[in-house]
Parts: sequence; structure tokens; C-alpha cells
Amino acid sequence: MRVVIDIDDVAPGGEGAGRDGGRHVFVPFTAPGDRVEAEVPPGEGAAHGSLLRVIVPGPSRVAPPCRHFGPGEPGEPDRACGGCEWLHLAYAEQLAAKSRAFAEALRRIGRLEPGSVPIRPILASPEPLRYRSRAKFHVDRESGRLVFFRRRSHEPVRLRECWLLAPELDALREAVGPALGAARLSPREVTLAWSAHSGRGAAWLQLAEVTAGVRERAGALLAALPALQGAVLTAEGSAPALVGDPVLLDERAPGDPSRGLARSRPDVFGQANRRANTLLVETALAMLSPDGEDVLELFCGSGNFTGPLAERARSVAAVEVQGPALDLARQDLAGANIRFFAGDALAMALAFARETGPSARRFGAALLDPPREGAKGIGAALRALAVRRAVYVSCDPATFARDLRGCGEAGYRLAAVQPVDLFPQTHHVEGVALLVR
Repeated sequence: MRVVIDIDDVAPGGEGAGRDGGRHVFVPFTAPGDRVEAEVPPGEGAAHGSLLRVIVPGPSRVAPPCRHFGPGEPGEPDRACGGCEWLHLAYAEQLAAKSRAFAEALRRIGRLEPGSVPIRPILASPEPLRYRSRAKFHVDRESGRLVFFRRRSHEPVRLRECWLLAPELDALREAVGPALGAARLSPREVTLAWSAHSGRGAAWLQLAEVTAGVRERAGALLAALPALQGAVLTAEGSAPALVGDPVLLDERAPGDPSRGLARSRPDVFGQANRRANTLLVETALAMLSPDGEDVLELFCGSGNFTGPLAERARSVAAVEVQGPALDLARQDLAGANIRFFAGDALAMALAFARETGPSARRFGAALLDPPREGAKGIGAALRALAVRRAVYVSCDPATFARDLRGCGEAGYRLAAVQPVDLFPQTHHVEGVALLVR
């Protein structure tokens, strides 16, 4: 049924929120202050509607630059792209909405009431558009293009542009789709990464199988695209196969190669927003104050924090599961005051805590950057290690709030929390917390 709704907020998932009578209704592509007409399913309880038209635009609404954004009209298949949520929302309003959602997660899940948590003002991304240096795409065999899916569907949006991608990565995306068809390669998904330092990119192709013929055709793909310096080929149940040189060199601080370079690979996690990542690293180190300390780093990945930590700490013990991320970190940082340990982060932390005698490792500080599922049980591990302070970096406010609550129960005080925006035009937000015993 069609209803007229006044949008008064932005929900944590990115949709505009309003009411139809006493019923909560969430409508994508809407902004606070909008009066809209929406199609809403009948029934009681909260509902997700579809935007039909904006009757009166709100003060935070802006004109989206991308042809693929927005609900579109009948007969416009390449709209409602799932890559962006907030391209119609002024960036200041995006930051305000993220700050509210972040604080609400700490209150609801972490049981940290407003005023009891020292939440700092959110740090904005240096670039709200064209900031991504890596992205994952699906392959549309019908059009021979790399695509995103439409919002909440598996229908392809045949991209002609993407305002999230760095221009060079967008150009590579445009070229890779047809080149895959010419090379007779049919990956299920393609991840592309771009190095501004070297001016070239790399690809990760997820395939049904990796045979000698597939590797040969991947070599032909690289020959046809000089901007693509290498590819990682994977199939379920087999080890990655490398063609060309898929290891890229990225400036740790974009625009300033004097601050060091870091290796990356498209099949290894890396922050897509390189400039905002510099803010994230600087913030975490400023909060931790590792100068002269022996530091334990858990979930070190490919060394995003490890190198900067080692420049200030007396020593760093960095833990990550065995795999290509740890291999890259070891290649980058060999010979520094760092020792790498392969294993489960929490299990290794507890193993260190059980060490006794003069050779037992003890740490004055810890830094952890777990994956989205968080680090359940980290509070008890930090307590067993007798770490005086720790910094926790998170990409998921829900698991972040859960784990901070656990750290509080283990005897750690939440001294500061800093949200950081690494993903403009979406609802996602990073968090950094300082915990003091």
C-alpha cells in the first residue's frame, strides 16, 4: 500500500526511518527531513518500504553524482546499486548518523550508558568519494562486465562508473570485464586492488577450478592488460596459484613514501580507504602510547599496525594465523624489533600468560584488530597477561560493544573511544577504544 511518511532519522542499517501511524517504517534512499511517498507491505510491526517519490526534500538531501544510485524507474535495470547507501545524504549528516548509531550500540549491547563513555567526535574520511583502492565484484556473463548487485537482490547492476572507487581502479574495473571474456575466464567473483605508488593493479579470481589451462589463460589476461601486474587464482579445496606478480607496494601514508611501504595482495585483507587508514593507525598509536614498551599485537594481519608500532615500541610480539597475510608481514618487517607468531590470537595470548620463569614474555601494552566477529573472551586474556593498557580496533560496533563489556567485567576501564569513518556513503564505521587496567 502507498503511504506518505516523514523521515526523521537514519537507521543503523542505512535506511531512512519514519512512522506510518504507530508503525516504524524504514525506506532506503531517504534522508532526515524528507516527506516521501513509499510502498509499504500491509501488516503490523516494523516494515521495510520502497521509495516511490520524494514529495518534499529534507535539508540534508544532496544530488547523488552516480547514475546507478537510487531506486530508479520501471525499465531502469542498472539502478538501486548496492554499493552505496548514502550518496544522497550530505557528508556531515552521514557522520552524525554514524555517531548516533555507534553510541547506541555501546549503550544497547555494551550496556554503557550515555555520559559514562568518553566518546570522541568521529574522525571524517579525508575523501568522502573516490576513496577505495580495492573492491570485490561479481561477473555478469550476459553483459561481460564486472558488476555490483542491486540492493537486497542478486540482480546485476552493469556498472559504467563507481563513485566509491579511485579513478584508476574504476578504469581497471571497466577494462577487466571484457578482458576476462576474451581470455575465456569465468570467475565467480573478482577482487581488484590498485597501488597508487606503482601505478598498477592486481586481481583475485575465484574460479571453479585452477588448471594448467586456466593459468595459461590468466597469463593472457595480464598480457592484454598492462595495468594489471598479477593475479591470484583460487578454487575451493586448492592452494592459491599466482600468475605474474600480484603483490603490490602501497605507501603506508599515501603521498608520503618516506614513511614506508607495505606489501599487499588482493586475496589478503587490507583497508580499502588508504588515507583514512592512516588516521586509524595514528589514532590507535596515540591512544596506546607504546613508546619504550614491550607490546603484544593480536590479529596483526599483514602488518598494518605492526610497522608503525615497532617504530615506537621497544619490541612487538605480533600474532596472526599462518597464511599469506603473515607471509607479507614477515617480508615487510624482517629484521625489525618484531617477532611474529603463527597461531590463534587468543590461544597464543593465554599461552604467553602461562609462561613462567626468567624467559616468560610480559607486555606493558597490547593492540588488537580482530575481524568482524570480534575477539570474544579477550578481557580474560588481557587480565591473565596483566597488561596495563590495551587498544582495541574494530570494524563492527556490535561485536566491539560486546567485547568492551567483557573487558569491563575483567577489570578494565574504558578510558576513551574514537569512531573513525573509513567507509563514506555507507553506514559502516570503525571504532578504537583505550582500555586501562
